[in-house]
Amino acid sequence: MFKLLRFIKGHTAQAIAAPLCKLIEAIAELAVPMIIAAVIDVGIADGDKSYVVKYCSLIAILAVGGFLISVTGQYLASKVALGFGTRVRNAVFAHINKLPVSECDRIGGASLVTRLTGDVVNCQNALNMTLRLVLRIPFVVIGAFVMSMIIDPMLSLMFLAMVVVLSATIACVLRLTMPRVKRAQKNLDEISRQTSQSLTGARVIRAFSKQASAKADFDAAAETTAHTNFAAMRISTLLTPLTFAVVNLAIIAVLWFGGVKINTDRLSQGEVVALINYLNQAFFVIVNVGNVFSVFTRSSACAARVNEILETPVPEDGAITEINADAPHVLEFKDVSFAYDGDYDVRDVSFTLDAGQTLGIIGGTGSGKTTLVALIERFYTPDKGEIYFCGEKLSDYAERALRGGIGYVPQRTAVLEGTLSENLKIADPDASEQRQIAAMETAQASELLSSLGLDGHIFAGGKNLSGGQRQRVNIARALTRDNILYLFDDATSALDYKTERDFISAVNRISGAKIFVSQRISAVSGCDNIIVLDGGKIVGCGKHAELKASCPLYKEFCDSQQKSK
Repeated sequence: MFKLLRFIKGHTAQAIAAPLCKLIEAIAELAVPMIIAAVIDVGIADGDKSYVVKYCSLIAILAVGGFLISVTGQYLASKVALGFGTRVRNAVFAHINKLPVSECDRIGGASLVTRLTGDVVNCQNALNMTLRLVLRIPFVVIGAFVMSMIIDPMLSLMFLAMVVVLSATIACVLRLTMPRVKRAQKNLDEISRQTSQSLTGARVIRAFSKQASAKADFDAAAETTAHTNFAAMRISTLLTPLTFAVVNLAIIAVLWFGGVKINTDRLSQGEVVALINYLNQAFFVIVNVGNVFSVFTRSSACAARVNEILETPVPEDGAITEINADAPHVLEFKDVSFAYDGDYDVRDVSFTLDAGQTLGIIGGTGSGKTTLVALIERFYTPDKGEIYFCGEKLSDYAERALRGGIGYVPQRTAVLEGTLSENLKIADPDASEQRQIAAMETAQASELLSSLGLDGHIFAGGKNLSGGQRQRVNIARALTRDNILYLFDDATSALDYKTERDFISAVNRISGAKIFVSQRISAVSGCDNIIVLDGGKIVGCGKHAELKASCPLYKEFCDSQQKSK
């Protein structure tokens, strides 16, 4: 949690003022028992009503003043905590967007969402409680002990013994609950994952009538979290009876020994009442320590998870900000190998794509086609070999410059909620209306444009569009700006053969090198060069007619797809 305190910057003055308000409130609170002692020993003992009224009025003034100061401190603490939470959340979100895709895969999407939301809120609440309560605790406890020492040094040992025993009790309870709370927080990731999976896969789940199974999986995750929380809470419930027992024993001891001193005129009745009040003040503060530390236990686990993201190193960005569009080779792979985990998914791949050329990449499911595209986009870094883009190493480019020269159509359609125009402008915020219309026409989406219009609303995930329409919106997005290289990763899988043929014919009239990744022969047969992948390795390379004659796998694709038509 201490590592996150740097995000208080901007609210430093309020962060200092909030505990100062609590200090003033604590001083006012500590003065009250001594005033009550004076009222008992002087006003009531002597029957002096004016004395009683005067000092009771002083107590009322301290109460009102303390209340106003407390409210001010609460307001300042809340303002600091909210500002802190906002800064941490913004920093985590910004850092996530800089992380390599491999790191996001390692942590997991559900966990990232939980850390960005629930974990940050828990850290925010912990800071709020620190400024409101935690920093007040030493003021009250130390002040109460000093005041009890002034009244009677011997009886103040009861106070000290109570504080020590209570502190040891709280420490034992926290030591037992902390591991369970950490496990419960981790279990929330599984609940988030189950929720996300159920929402994104709702249609599949309902289509196969798997609602009961999905509910059972979610219930299992929720039950595991509940059991872990119950285990922690069962231990935490011991805190209240144990602390009450300790403080009541301390009060009994004060009354016993205080009564003896009263009888021998070594202590007054008001002073005994003051001692008991100081015991109660310290007791309620220390009990709050238990509640505070239960929050701190959770927030400590949350802060560690948030810090894990913030401390995950971001690869150093390249220095090249200008792409040499006149380079003869747009793309060059030299003995590139890459593995997600374990064995290589892409092995010893080498090829060259020249300016203005089209390259087709074909292969079966899991052959490494999409992985090659991800490497070109620098979502992942090759384990071996090197990739060159326009004559320079891919890793030497600034990320914004590199991706600013590549038009990318992903395999999985990504349509965001908003207007059609807003979706198209993701690639180029300055794209004119004419450019957007031209992109939609090239993507063979004129019918969608006519029915929806550029200002037409698209639901989240493109739920009001068909699969083919979503795919064409993705294609049009990449075409709203001029690119040196266009990557079409299975971009025509949801299109019929006629629409696919018309799209390829239209897009080939656009300048720039193009890579068509597909399982369809029809999508790659017209390319200047075709690469055939199998098990992450190139097993064939050439034009359509050459591969049909020389590559058994390519011929198998041709034969099977001709028969299926």
